[in-house]
Amino acid sequence: MTKENVNQLMMSLSGKIPEEKAILLKQKLENASDNAVANIASMNLHNPTHILLFSIFLGVFGVDRFMIGDTGVGIAKLLLGWLTCGIWPIIDIFITYKRAKEKNCSKIFLAL
Repeated sequence: MTKENVNQLMMSLSGKIPEEKAILLKQKLENASDNAVANIASMNLHNPTHILLFSIFLGVFGVDRFMIGDTGVGIAKLLLGWLTCGIWPIIDIFITYKRAKEKNCSKIFLAL
């Protein structure tokens, strides 16, 4: 994999992965095969900004958790979230943004 292609892929992934894992990902991409990199480029990743918006407006119903794949927590939030008097959805606004980036990063590392 050429450095130009790695830099181009890293630019397209910026904002969708945690910044602290970007250097490690870049190193792994430089050593990866072209087929693996093509799979990563065509991968359907979560947009953390969209997850944040869903968390703000529909987080009370657990929609943000369902979207990132935390189905069990989404069901618990849907059924029991009202017991926290709105605290759980407010905390989840901050948690789900970072969680979406981590899920994206784990998907990419699994593809490598």
